[in-house]
Amino acid sequence: MRLKDVRPLAEAIVPIPGIVDRAWRLAFWLGFRCALVWWRIRRPHHHGAMVAVWLDGRILGVRQSYTDRLTWPGGGIDPGEDPTRAAQRELHEELGLAVRTEDLRLIRKVTVDIDYRRDHITLFELHLAALPPIRLDPRELTRAAFMRPQEMLAMKTPPFVAPYLQDRADRLAAGALS
Repeated sequence: MRLKDVRPLAEAIVPIPGIVDRAWRLAFWLGFRCALVWWRIRRPHHHGAMVAVWLDGRILGVRQSYTDRLTWPGGGIDPGEDPTRAAQRELHEELGLAVRTEDLRLIRKVTVDIDYRRDHITLFELHLAALPPIRLDPRELTRAAFMRPQEMLAMKTPPFVAPYLQDRADRLAAGALS
């Protein structure tokens, strides 16, 4: 995988996929559509961990190869896996970031209906002091960018993103956050 060298926060990080990565993207895209059909029939419950990654007042948005929503790094919690450990694993798998347990701050647990599933999501925050080297998984992610929260609010996102960003903006305005 080659990665476009991007340092400014406003620019996107875009992996340049090879032929094998493109094949995997197609497999993910097709697999996700098949899963949607199955989930529509079964209406399963799912448990996930997502991480709101902050840097200089901007939040990291990622685009997955199999959906058109802008979201955060994260994914499913394996059976018996601790949500914090799942968040760490997903950050490493998707972005190449290794973080300590104490770097992740539990925000809240939410339950949303999305993609015909009842999704029980544990939300975390990660505040970065500097832009680390980010290595996107070129099979699962097509781009990532740090953006102002208002920019993310204007985009198509999962149903847990807007309430979190609005709540955070309200707390900032009230002086409850630094």
